[in-house]
Amino acid sequence: MKDLDKKIEEPETQEGEIAEIEEPKLKKKDNRRSKANKTISDIMGGNILTKEGFVKSFPFVIYVVFLFMLYITNIYMAEDVNRELSKLKTKTENLHVEYVYLKSEITSITKQSNMAKMLKNKGIKESVEPLKRIVVEKEGGRDD
Repeated sequence: MKDLDKKIEEPETQEGEIAEIEEPKLKKKDNRRSKANKTISDIMGGNILTKEGFVKSFPFVIYVVFLFMLYITNIYMAEDVNRELSKLKTKTENLHVEYVYLKSEITSITKQSNMAKMLKNKGIKESVEPLKRIVVEKEGGRDD
C-alpha cells in the first residue's frame, strides 16, 4: 500500500525522473498578474514618476507629448482648411450657375431680332441695306 501512495504522490516519467506538476505554470501566471497589478498601482499611486528610469527619460517623454500636440493641431487645421475649401467650392459652383444664366440672358437680349424690337419703340429702324465696306488708301508710302 505504501508503494501505491508513493506512485500517486510522485508520478514517474519514462526515464525514472519525477514529472513536474502544473504548479510552476501557475506560479508564472500569478507572477505576471502580480507584476501587472504592481505596475498599475505604481502608475495610479504616482510612484512611477520617482523611478530613476522615468526621471532620465522625462525630456524624451516631454518631446513625445509635444509631437502629439503638434499632430493634433495639424489635424484640426487640416479639417478647418477642408471645411473652408468645401464652402469655397459650393460658392464657386453657385457663381458659375449665375454666370451661365446671365450670359444666356445677355445673349438673348443682344440678338438682332430682339434689338430691332427694342429699338423700334424708340423710333430707330433696322437697316434693310447691306453693309458697305469703306477702304482707305495710304498716302505717301508710310507704313502706318
